[in-house]
Amino acid sequence: MANKKFIYFVSLSSNAAYVIKQSLEMVKQQHEVAIFFDLDGARVLDQRYFNNRNSAHDLDLGRLLQSALASGIKLYGCQMNILIADGLQLIEGAELAGVVTFLELAYAADAVISY
Repeated sequence: MANKKFIYFVSLSSNAAYVIKQSLEMVKQQHEVAIFFDLDGARVLDQRYFNNRNSAHDLDLGRLLQSALASGIKLYGCQMNILIADGLQLIEGAELAGVVTFLELAYAADAVISY
């Protein structure tokens, strides 16, 4: 199978770990992956999310995010996120992006997958 471009759209933080694991598998198959986090999903890219939680799931999520970044997966947090009043304080390696960036990625992708 030829290398393909995938973009995941994550609107629920509870789906983040699954999407990142799936994305890591896609990268192992030589596919290009980007993940756009919006609404509640963007919380997982906020530094304060990890500072306020200590459960095993959240620590696993932190490791998954670092693995994703190390694997070349692009992580985007929506700059217009209305659910986080103070804005996003992004983890290192993630980027703020808006609708235009998402649309550019989506139009260039072979598949857009929403969670």
